[in-house]
Amino acid sequence: MHFMLLIFLVLLCLVIWGFFHSNPAGVPRVKLLALNGAILALALIAGGSIGYVLYLDASVVKAGERGLATYLGIMAGGTACLVVVAVGGLMRNLVIFPLSKRVPAAPEA
Repeated sequence: MHFMLLIFLVLLCLVIWGFFHSNPAGVPRVKLLALNGAILALALIAGGSIGYVLYLDASVVKAGERGLATYLGIMAGGTACLVVVAVGGLMRNLVIFPLSKRVPAAPEA
């Protein structure tokens, strides 16, 4: 069980790192920051909600196994959070700020 949590934490770090390192260039900073904040807030709300609901359901069904219910809630909520961040990043780069809407960078001297 601890190994799976370690894998989850590594995936979480990679997805968050990729999300911020794939910010599109040539777009208004304020809009980009607002969109990034909205995506991360949505990911936290979705992950927290899904994790909490699954934790409550699992803790009622298996009342003696609270640890397993906690693990299920963390993994399911965390996975939902990762999916929202990944899909939000793709939507940000491909739909909201596509290449056609970006200002080309100035050539380096």
